[in-house]
Amino acid sequence: MRNVFIFIFILICPTVFAQKITVTDQKTRSPIEGVAFMFKPINGGYSGHVISNDQGEINLNAVDFPILIKTQHVGYNLYYDTLKVPKDYIIQLLPKRVQLDDFIVTGQFNPQSAEQSVFTVKVIGQEEIKARGAVNLFEALSSTLNIQSSQDLAIGSSGISIQGISGQNVKILLDGIPLVNRNGNGNAADLSQINLNNIERIEIVEGPMAVNYGANALAGVINLISYKDTENTTEIIVGLQEETVGSEFGTGEGKHIQSIDVKQQIASEWFGQIGVWHNDFKGFQGTQNGRRKEWNPKEQYQANALIRFSPKNHSIYYRLDYLDETIDALGKSNNNYLPSGENQPFAIDEKYLTQRVIHHIQAEGKLPFLSRYNAFASYSDFERVKSKFSRNLVTGEVRLTTANGDQDLSTYKVWEFGGTGYFAFSDVLDLQTGYNLSFEKVGGGRIQEGEQEINDIAIHGSLEWQIVGETIVRPGLRFATNSAFGTQLIPSVQIKKSFVGNVDLRLSYGRGYRAPSVRELYFEFVDSNHKIYGNENLSPEFSHHFSSNFIKSYAVGNAKSEAGINLFYNTIDDQIGIAQSATDATTTTYVNVDKYKTLGIAVNQKMDWAKLSTSIGISYVGRSNRVNDNQQSGLDEFFYTPELNGNVSYDWTTIGTKINVFYKYTGALRNYILSENTAGEQEVTIGEVEGYHWLDLTLSKALFTHFNMVLGARNLLDIQRINNSGISGGTHSGGATVPVSYGRSYFLKLNYNLKLK
Repeated sequence: MRNVFIFIFILICPTVFAQKITVTDQKTRSPIEGVAFMFKPINGGYSGHVISNDQGEINLNAVDFPILIKTQHVGYNLYYDTLKVPKDYIIQLLPKRVQLDDFIVTGQFNPQSAEQSVFTVKVIGQEEIKARGAVNLFEALSSTLNIQSSQDLAIGSSGISIQGISGQNVKILLDGIPLVNRNGNGNAADLSQINLNNIERIEIVEGPMAVNYGANALAGVINLISYKDTENTTEIIVGLQEETVGSEFGTGEGKHIQSIDVKQQIASEWFGQIGVWHNDFKGFQGTQNGRRKEWNPKEQYQANALIRFSPKNHSIYYRLDYLDETIDALGKSNNNYLPSGENQPFAIDEKYLTQRVIHHIQAEGKLPFLSRYNAFASYSDFERVKSKFSRNLVTGEVRLTTANGDQDLSTYKVWEFGGTGYFAFSDVLDLQTGYNLSFEKVGGGRIQEGEQEINDIAIHGSLEWQIVGETIVRPGLRFATNSAFGTQLIPSVQIKKSFVGNVDLRLSYGRGYRAPSVRELYFEFVDSNHKIYGNENLSPEFSHHFSSNFIKSYAVGNAKSEAGINLFYNTIDDQIGIAQSATDATTTTYVNVDKYKTLGIAVNQKMDWAKLSTSIGISYVGRSNRVNDNQQSGLDEFFYTPELNGNVSYDWTTIGTKINVFYKYTGALRNYILSENTAGEQEVTIGEVEGYHWLDLTLSKALFTHFNMVLGARNLLDIQRINNSGISGGTHSGGATVPVSYGRSYFLKLNYNLKLK
């Protein structure tokens, strides 16, 4: 009779006995140790988590089925499912595309993989940076989808836009701190001044990040993450790169780069790093004759140093960054006959000297009342000197010219303080709070009254709430007080939903804003050709951003693949632009124009198969600009621009060589412009900057024990200038053509790597 009761009990209560689950690699079928396995009975009851053993096995004791499960492992994608009946299961996990150390920090509560983030984050890792032979940030982003590049030959700068929104709305960060430049605190940065010699990875988040990073992050942020440790006791890297500039190369031509970087694990809790980098760009003659060059010579020295102390549960480091840049704009030779009849020709030259020093202290770790904290303080000192002078080409004598605006000094000094605290209230609810203090002081001869200040104080907070069905909701709010524009309240919300089968859906709304820069408010520049005035009555730009992102990871045979679709819409009110005076064609000022919109879709596909890695992306971005409501009625609201990019990498192991191909097509950019017809009347016409193709090829190879080589060709299609039938709106841009590059070039990069355990 006793055996009968036991048999009946087993039949009616099958859900409370131990069950075995085995977790394996989807590709190799081998067991995975260390998988965090979380479970929750649908009908209530005991929930918890267990860790798989060295056989990949998990035993559930006295658990009431059916249950919701979730797995986490740094090397594998998340897995969600519902197990309905008690039995032995085999769960296969898909390996991640990212490496074990490829965690992101931009906008996160804690460092985590990109797959787990509520934001859609693009990561350009050190391996890709090396494969491109990228010297600076501009080159690293050259073939990235939805990022458009631009060059300004007059001042030697490089810029970008994201999702059709200008670089004034893109915030460039170094370890989370804005990079100060001549245009502002983090925005409209010159990407050619940002070298990647000690950068571990680049993290890109599209869309407003104002809750986390404040003003000027309306289009997104680009965060450069530097190296802060090493796997070795000592690591020394010496680099040499020689590159042609178009067809020009030699001791007085081409591009010549040298670098050295030393990392040292000083003791168990101490790490130090120091690096020096030199870039000597000799300019490009192009279509110019004599002394003049189409692309001006540029010489850059950069240095950085870091010391980190890591006691238990804490990490504290100090970082120093230094930039020294010289650009020479050489004028044409002019005859100068002396009374004696001797000709001593002269030229009017210009020189631009830039120096930037950044001091940065940061601490992070755990405290008894905080699951994680982060605090920083930084001081940035930026200085740019413009000199114009007459040079005697026979004697070498130099005399400064005296016209208005020929000599100028611009300074930008910024103190930044900030911190965040992270509270883990429960397994499903987390809170992050923080503060930011920013004190900007801008000076120079072109700033009204010689010096102006703008200060910003803000507090912000975000919640991450994980609800049933593996949905994460993250609302955020920033409260900021600006000394020039009063109080701003900026909300955002992100939603991430994970489905069975490695499918993720992200929805995002963000309110963005951009405060006018000191230059836009207080600039005053008058010379024989220009009269540019700031406008103290400008209002901040405000935006709404909506986006959805769908990503699916899957396996096709032995290949790992990932497909994604991204939809976005941005609308900007009171966009700041430049307007021409109605009474004086040489006078311009900054104004708030009407409304600017962008609308787009991007589709991408990545695949890794054995030694071959491929990615392809297509985007279609619409831009809407209004110049005259009365004359623009009935015209198309949006102009659309297509983009296509593709990267292929093949690891040819038999000869120890990796082959990389990078391609991008940027379609024609059209917009409305206000022009004057033959009758002297204003009318709306269509301007267009033509599209172009870009193609790079590199070969990377390890040589002997300590050497690495990268051999490459940039701009294989030899694109130099593209036609421009419109006006792009910049002070130094416009004209019949737009510069893209100095043409096809070739480079050889050698690195000596010494690693001591």
